[in-house]
Amino acid sequence: MRRYVSDTAELTDEYGIRIGRWTQYRDLGPLPFDAMWCVIPPGGSSSEDVHPEVEFAVVTRGTAIYEAGGEKVEVPTGGVILLEPEQSHVIHNPSPEQPLTILSIYWMPRPDDAAQAGADDGAGRD
Repeated sequence: MRRYVSDTAELTDEYGIRIGRWTQYRDLGPLPFDAMWCVIPPGGSSSEDVHPEVEFAVVTRGTAIYEAGGEKVEVPTGGVILLEPEQSHVIHNPSPEQPLTILSIYWMPRPDDAAQAGADDGAGRD
């Protein structure tokens, strides 16, 4: 059993916030996904970001406000947001006192994922 904690991660400045890439945990070896800690200071926001990966983001501390496509979604501690590839987004920390911490897990979509999603949209309909 291994334990990884954002509070002890090596963080760098990227995207206007603090990032701790999981490549720092060399004992993990190759993973089927990439991951990083995202730490946003009180009242702070990330830079606008867009990427080809699917992103599964878990709020581990604080409350996040994700802004994408003119829509704002509040995600509390323990909540998850799923971002599609090429979905431009900004993350805001509305707290004036507490840092926001997110575990972002991301991967390149497989070509068959898009085809399956289209097939699922029509499943069970007449």
